[in-house]
Amino acid sequence: MILVTGASGHIGSRVTEILASKGAQFRAMSRTPDRLGKPKDIDIIYGDFEDPKSLEKAFSGVKTALIISGNAMPGKRCFTHKVAFQAAREANVDHIIYLSLMGSSSTSAFPYSRDHFESEKFLAETGLAFTSLRNAFYLDMFFQKIGADGIVRGPGGEGKGAFITREDAAQVAAAAALNPPVGVIDITGPCALSIAEVAARFSKLVGKELIYQDETVDVARVRLQGSLNDEWKRDVEIGWFEAIARGEQLPVTDSFLQMTGKQPQTIEQYFEDFPHLFNVLNGNLPDETDDQVRKLA
Repeated sequence: MILVTGASGHIGSRVTEILASKGAQFRAMSRTPDRLGKPKDIDIIYGDFEDPKSLEKAFSGVKTALIISGNAMPGKRCFTHKVAFQAAREANVDHIIYLSLMGSSSTSAFPYSRDHFESEKFLAETGLAFTSLRNAFYLDMFFQKIGADGIVRGPGGEGKGAFITREDAAQVAAAAALNPPVGVIDITGPCALSIAEVAARFSKLVGKELIYQDETVDVARVRLQGSLNDEWKRDVEIGWFEAIARGEQLPVTDSFLQMTGKQPQTIEQYFEDFPHLFNVLNGNLPDETDDQVRKLA
């Protein structure tokens, strides 16, 4: 039995679809199980990392647990993960697969990467066999970085990252759940791209110029005070760019190919396969892109 936590989230929901298509026996755990509906032959269960009692039933009889990051601020989230790891140990789970982040370390510029590093230490302390899939930053995150004027702003400099699509992150997670490797594995997209290069390739797809505008950390912090009220959220936003600038999202690896037997998607392939994702840009890009976005949706 495979357990998928966070089964109503972006990655978790797609993993459950992939596992179902392969006829795998699995249980889908969510804090909001009603959002999953009642698909045939899928065991759906409530579970919350901050409700340890709920995890006893969720992890019961599970041999492989895919643990997807919960929703909490950096410094707190790692302790919710620790609760999940302990529940897995108490349920005698054979193998834990944990979705982490590339560049995770105690000194990372990105607060969540530091948090994942702490989570990985808690995971190792369980004594269970485990896989830590350190995904590169999701390509999808760029949608949230594009301003209404078509400009991506942040202190990323000329740094590059081996960005991966959420679809490929789900594909490799499902592959690991079915045939768990052991150890810490960096999972990346097919090539290293700068933020400016990502913006340029997005531009060709939406038919509107999108650009990257580098800025200092101090300028970014002042700008973000108008949109992000909490300091930790500003730290997360700035740290995301700084991690790219420092090279924390490199190098490109072939781990995706090794685990799935296929190449990771390029930007163009991703949006050819999932054109509806351009809907995310509606209301974000300048008005004249709307017709093109609708054509792609």
